[in-house]
Amino acid sequence: MGRTTQHLTAATVALLLLLSDAASRCASAATPKQQSLDEWRSLTASNALPPRVFTKGHLIRFYFQTRTSVEEFSSRWDRHRIPSDGYQVSFGLLRWDQKLPRMPEGERGWREAKVIAGAEWGQLTTNLVEALAPAARGHGISYKGLLADRLMYRDAQGLARDAAIGEQPREVIIDHNLSIEETLATLARRVELDLVKEHPGDSLFLLLAPNARRFPQPLLLDRQQRKCIWLSPAALYDKTERGLGLSTTVQGLSALLVEGHGLALLKNPISSVARLGDLGVESIVRFVRLPFPKPTTRYPPLTHGQGMDLTQWEAWMDRYTGTQREDGSLDLLIDGERFFPRLKEAIAAATNHINIDIYIFDKDDVGVSVADQLKQRSSQIPVKVILDRLGTIGGGANPPGTPMPEDFVSPTSICSYLKENSRVRVRPFLNPWLSSDHSKVLLVDGTHAWLGGMNLGREYRYEWHDVMVELRGPVVASLENEFRHNWAHEGPLGDLAYAAALAKGPREILPSRPEDRWIKLRLLPTKTAWKPFSASVQGAIGKAQSYIYLENPYLFDKRVIIALVRARNRGVDVRVVLPRVNDLKPGGRSNLVLANYLLEHGVRVFFYPGMTHVKALMVDDWACLGSANLNHVSLRVSQEQNVATSDPAFSGRLKRELFEEDFARSYELTEPVSIEWVDFLADLLLEGV
Repeated sequence: MGRTTQHLTAATVALLLLLSDAASRCASAATPKQQSLDEWRSLTASNALPPRVFTKGHLIRFYFQTRTSVEEFSSRWDRHRIPSDGYQVSFGLLRWDQKLPRMPEGERGWREAKVIAGAEWGQLTTNLVEALAPAARGHGISYKGLLADRLMYRDAQGLARDAAIGEQPREVIIDHNLSIEETLATLARRVELDLVKEHPGDSLFLLLAPNARRFPQPLLLDRQQRKCIWLSPAALYDKTERGLGLSTTVQGLSALLVEGHGLALLKNPISSVARLGDLGVESIVRFVRLPFPKPTTRYPPLTHGQGMDLTQWEAWMDRYTGTQREDGSLDLLIDGERFFPRLKEAIAAATNHINIDIYIFDKDDVGVSVADQLKQRSSQIPVKVILDRLGTIGGGANPPGTPMPEDFVSPTSICSYLKENSRVRVRPFLNPWLSSDHSKVLLVDGTHAWLGGMNLGREYRYEWHDVMVELRGPVVASLENEFRHNWAHEGPLGDLAYAAALAKGPREILPSRPEDRWIKLRLLPTKTAWKPFSASVQGAIGKAQSYIYLENPYLFDKRVIIALVRARNRGVDVRVVLPRVNDLKPGGRSNLVLANYLLEHGVRVFFYPGMTHVKALMVDDWACLGSANLNHVSLRVSQEQNVATSDPAFSGRLKRELFEEDFARSYELTEPVSIEWVDFLADLLLEGV
């Protein structure tokens, strides 16, 4: 994920921003976070008077009357320009305002909300459980956000029940995992039915749950403007409480200067020079701007062709990518609800070793939970972790989108935490020339491997839509050998150890399944001076004859975009899924420009309800997914790992369970969205990222 006009990673930029205002952060370390949270909890307690709530535009104010004074919390939220079929969902942070403005009662433009709290809220929740649970017995739907990661299901007797996700009876089948945005939109639609009956003359409501888990997080429901705003106390996300002050500033400076451009160059002189040369060549490529085909509403009808010859396509990749097909099996794991329990199960069952190569090992509650399990297992089997130094520091600097448990205390450094009182061995990738290891490869016992888009953190477990695949068979040996080489390279002897590891040759690892269960797979990495992933993406799109399905949040590479448009002009069915909410704000602006451009050329554009971090591509039943974004960094600069196959069974499953599901739950753009000059600027800046 790129964040500047250079090849910097997202975490690098976050870290640079962190360092640039280190002084102001340190000065703000005394911000009374706990005081603000205590005040909010007291004011929203079940025995407290409900507030008066006023809204105007994208601003909301809460006025709480206490025995001695009036206290105020206020919030703003961003304007969304992407249309919606139902309620438009937004998010706002409530801040304690100790310079109380006058209550805007009766002022022009201000509207007062009807506050639903106490017994009336309790009755609403009773109705909600009955309404949100599926009709079929033994089935459930998981909800996030305001419903605090709950599962609504029907028991064997047909009664509606709710439980925390993971605590439901084993026999319950989860039909759908709704994103935060889908949960809030669903909740708004259902609550509206009850509110209309009880308050037919009102159109603006504030739902305040006094007994919500953690801290009350109100929901503003505007029937008139079809808006649903989820509000959370800003202090829950106060960065100064996540160890970001002086300690993280020191870590960042050390990573950038001492380690990345000191130690890395000393122990890895040859590979560092190679990366610098590769970066120079790719930077020249980046600045070569291809002319875009002019927008037109005249594009040919779909050909509905049979698709490219996949046997010939695989032979093309044999010749032009420098990769080869290997035997193995693939199992699709969509979203954190499926991947993280499977990973923790595999870690618990490991008998030989655990190797992890990860871009971000976060220090939030999810990252620490995985770290605790690794520490415990390290007393029994070898555990090795390679993590991207800047990626991990930058990832830890950004709070998640949902609050962590109240009693959770984040460690200052996940590297130190992993090694503390354990035998876990940790080696960071040191980012020479601000390069990055963006791979996400996890290995257990030489028999199981996982790769895809998920890092180890709360966003990937609970908040974002993402995909991992589980691999078994001989292909795992290739990933294990690659890890062995990377482990040597990141060690104290650097290039010397790496050369020695290469000289030893590959280690054979026994397969875990009979051959009749294996399919043909192909690993497609991005490495220094070797770009098989980029060649495959461009080659596949250029040869497409029937359809192209693509889902990626950071589609900034103009060569890929032009190739998609040219494919549509050949009559290919081209569909692109983008996130409605992008974690990279300039990326969200760029996506609007991109969406309009693609729409003008006949490409179908879908906006996923929330943040999708999925990096997946299907071209005429050839499937490819992994860690790489479709931007300059992932295609040509950073270290990535992806896997591809022409196996019809896996391709069919990916099409059904990922793409067709996401098309159905997303909003399809039918008319251009409004564009501002800042959007064009963001698109221009991200073009080479």
